[in-house]
Amino acid sequence: MGLAGAAQLAKLQRTRFCDGPSFVADHIINPGSLAAKLSAPQDELSQLLRSTLPAKVRKMLFTEDGTEVGPRTPLALAGALNKLAKGPSLYDPVRFPDQVLSPETLALKEQQLKGKKLAQFNRLLLCDAYPQEISTAPKTETVWLTTSREAEKLGAEDFLENNRQYWGIENGAHQRLDCSALEDRLRVRNDNAVTVLGLFHRMSLTLFIAWAKTQRNQRDRTYPTWQSRHEGNRWWIIRQVTEAPG
Repeated sequence: MGLAGAAQLAKLQRTRFCDGPSFVADHIINPGSLAAKLSAPQDELSQLLRSTLPAKVRKMLFTEDGTEVGPRTPLALAGALNKLAKGPSLYDPVRFPDQVLSPETLALKEQQLKGKKLAQFNRLLLCDAYPQEISTAPKTETVWLTTSREAEKLGAEDFLENNRQYWGIENGAHQRLDCSALEDRLRVRNDNAVTVLGLFHRMSLTLFIAWAKTQRNQRDRTYPTWQSRHEGNRWWIIRQVTEAPG
């Protein structure tokens, strides 16, 4: 339906959250700027980050025209930063003077951290050090709603309720597929490959929902946590599809 057939049009603002325990590609809000700082580091922290990047990621920081990075670069950078965040601590008073640290980061600085808390602290440090390149803050977007139904048949409240029901699906399965499984960023063009990848993503999501119910800590009940704990055993999920239940 084009706008010519619209009986009602509404302008809304919505907030998008990608607030799991790890960086995802959407958190790299300016990949070109971050790539430039890491490809020719001018400070101690950027030099450290560059030295820890895998060789294949360092190659992705350069492009033929020197202006734009490839579509896979944000995901690769997010993965590399997640590994770095696991430890040891990145904190150094010279690298991170108090005036650049957020209140949340300052509160953690005085604690003895390890495990997930240490990873959280390191991620906060990176966000504070690169505020123009990395951000986990919610994103506000402006969207338009349209419907062919007249106002007397679909009032404003029902119009919005229908949209909420739609986003109930988007914020559940589709949000995980887009933000964590990164389906929106896939560049696969083969029809069969797209079907197979979609099947595995949705099988993984189904297994995640069952797994999350067994986790005592609510912070662990996230799709990125599920992915990080099972990424080293990918054949396990493949057998869920190819083998009969035992």
